[in-house]
Amino acid sequence: MKAYFLILTVICSLSVNSLWAQEKINWISPQEASAVQGRIHGDAIADYGRLEKKMEAALRPAVWSLGTNAAGLYVDFKTTAESIQVRYKVKGALQMPHMPAIGVSGVDLYAFDGKDWSWASGQYAFKDTITYNFASIGSHPDFTYRLYLPLYNTVEWLEIGVAEGQKVQFFTEKQRPIVIYGTSIAQGACASRPGLGWTNILGRMQQQPIVNLGFSGNGRLEEPLLKLICEANPSLIVLDCLPNLGVSATRTMAQVDSTVQHAVRYIRAVHPKTPILMTAHSSGNNPRILNTKKNIEYEQTSEVGIRAFEALKKAAVPNIYFLSNKAIGLDENMTVDYAHPNDLGMMKIAQAYRDMLKRILK
Repeated sequence: MKAYFLILTVICSLSVNSLWAQEKINWISPQEASAVQGRIHGDAIADYGRLEKKMEAALRPAVWSLGTNAAGLYVDFKTTAESIQVRYKVKGALQMPHMPAIGVSGVDLYAFDGKDWSWASGQYAFKDTITYNFASIGSHPDFTYRLYLPLYNTVEWLEIGVAEGQKVQFFTEKQRPIVIYGTSIAQGACASRPGLGWTNILGRMQQQPIVNLGFSGNGRLEEPLLKLICEANPSLIVLDCLPNLGVSATRTMAQVDSTVQHAVRYIRAVHPKTPILMTAHSSGNNPRILNTKKNIEYEQTSEVGIRAFEALKKAAVPNIYFLSNKAIGLDENMTVDYAHPNDLGMMKIAQAYRDMLKRILK
């Protein structure tokens, strides 16, 4: 009996000592620190969404709901900590049939050393509160860390944790942003994790702020969002909505042409000189993908975009450009369903934009 109590006492003592040995974590809210980047009028947004609350009445419910997703949002910071933890809660489903939980609802951590980007591998647990632990990453006080938020979920709250006594310094980029208005592809479907969405890849390539206004199934060049884009004072505007403006029984080629031209003219009236990059449907133009119906649909949709571009050029609308699906160059291995790119496709799209921006932003 005495031996039993002695063993129990030792076990309890070890357990308590183990708890005491655990580091105390200092938890910090990026939202409360006004450190969330990747949105327009961010100081007026009180949560982890992409749009101001006052826009809700002007938008279709589907667009507003998607605007609460954190796609393209990120937090830049420096820290002396050797381990970084993240905890947060989301509102929606954790995953989709064609996109894993770490892409839909996960976060992603990169680090910039002044020349190159590195990626931090973390352990994660998807429960009521999602947790990421980026342990043993080393102490890099001169690195700039970038935490990407979930692509396809709404974040209720989020905190970054470091060991007590370690410092975290948030900061924000000051350059004029590139604003991208698009569809599910721009929002991030179907990247395996947030850092591999093509807009996030492009942001790292360009070393420039990106605003992601991708709305899954709902990128339709609508005026409230065109107005918002104009308020951003962007360095370049990308209009990549053709995948959601496909010609159909309820939408004629003439209607799509009119919608596209109106969007460009609306922006040009407010920003006479800002470059506008119009983009074809990223898929199509690939005989090795065995889907005759989709091949015709995607090519027809892109053809309308080319016609609208040519009409605008003929009307002497200045500083407009067009990125074709041939220039993007997705092959048969770069999508999950012939519309949404996988990680290979995301990298390919980002590189195509990078090549165009070298020509445009000289």
